Amino acid sequence: MRDMGFGSKGKLSMYFGLLAIVTIMIIPAYADQVIKPTSGGTIDVGFATDPANPIPGNSTNLQISFINKSTQAVQPHIDYKVAVMEGSNQICGTPILHTAEGSVTIPCQLPDAATYQVIVEVDGILFQPIPPETATFTVNLGGGSTSSGNSTGASSTASTNSTTTPAQSNGTQTTVIPAWVKNNAKWWSQGQIADSQFVQGLQYLIQHGIIQIPTQSGSSNTTSGTPPIPAWIKTNAGWWADGQISDGDFEKGIQWLISNGIIVV
Repeated sequence: MRDMGFGSKGKLSMYFGLLAIVTIMIIPAYADQVIKPTSGGTIDVGFATDPANPIPGNSTNLQISFINKSTQAVQPHIDYKVAVMEGSNQICGTPILHTAEGSVTIPCQLPDAATYQVIVEVDGILFQPIPPETATFTVNLGGGSTSSGNSTGASSTASTNSTTTPAQSNGTQTTVIPAWVKNNAKWWSQGQIADSQFVQGLQYLIQHGIIQIPTQSGSSNTTSGTPPIPAWIKTNAGWWADGQISDGDFEKGIQWLISNGIIVV
């Protein structure tokens, strides 16, 4: 009878051990996360900061996990990249990386008592590329401390972006272009990304207020179908990426794309 009792206790311990393992697999990697879906709804992204209340000027760990929408478990093998923006300036970030575990910690120094946008982009799942999908989270150091999140495209995200007001000069709106956009322009000028990808990227940046382009009065010269992008605009993009022409000159190329119906805003 004593042996049977020990056997029952052993089985009970094994049961609770297995239950604990399953629970750990289901619970996302980090506690107190904000969880939001990506813009395409393919996967959820969890976000938290360590410390929970970041201090301006100190190093902050950005804790990010990718969560399977069906199982609510951490999804392994994700291709991703991250950009942390303070207005139009990129503070820190990563190129496209791969996480086998499905959760990552990225150190970043948030220099000011300000509001930051953490843009998490998913480019592949289980070694299969997908069209890029993003989730954007807000870290507010202005009032001491809050970490909250909104999926890209939500009205609150658009409202936050609109607070990055373009500079005014004699009543004329001036383009504010994040420095990281130059990477896309350079890749496009070198043929590493397609015309359609470059146009879609500019549409996203304009529609979400990340760059500000003055709207032109009057009707655009839109024709049926999408007209090709002239070679001189691609050349300008390469020159701009290399610092050979100004932001204003690059802005003129974007305005031309808008007025000719290649970019619809």
